Amino acid sequence: MKNTAILLCGVPLLLAAGCTSSFTKVRGAVADAPAWYGDRRAEIRGEGYPDIADIPTVDPNWKPDKTLTVTGAQMADIQTAFAADARAQAPAIGAAEIAEVAAQIRGLFEPGLPPAEFLTETEIAAIRASFNVPRVTEGLITP
Repeated sequence: MKNTAILLCGVPLLLAAGCTSSFTKVRGAVADAPAWYGDRRAEIRGEGYPDIADIPTVDPNWKPDKTLTVTGAQMADIQTAFAADARAQAPAIGAAEIAEVAAQIRGLFEPGLPPAEFLTETEIAAIRASFNVPRVTEGLITP
């Protein structure tokens, strides 16, 4: 009875001590977490997002062209400068010229690789025969 009472009292105390030390470690890890950790936790909990009712609506009379700060003359100057830029020009050559350049480049590689000196069929058969080792089960199973 006495031994049982000691076990019944001792085991929960040991478990409680172990749990508190692990909670202390977790609290320490959270306290030492990087700066982004708090933001991430708030994001996972869904905090910091606006409610649907708080999202502003667009005025139906709003026109995007009313907010432009560039006048028509300035816009014409910008378009002229853009058209004069070499990067804005259409390609000077067409598909036929591109195919001709590709043919010229392929011609540089025309000689190609020298003919391959692969093994003959007899050499391949000899190599295969050298690896043809009888297996343990060979001959045991009859067809």
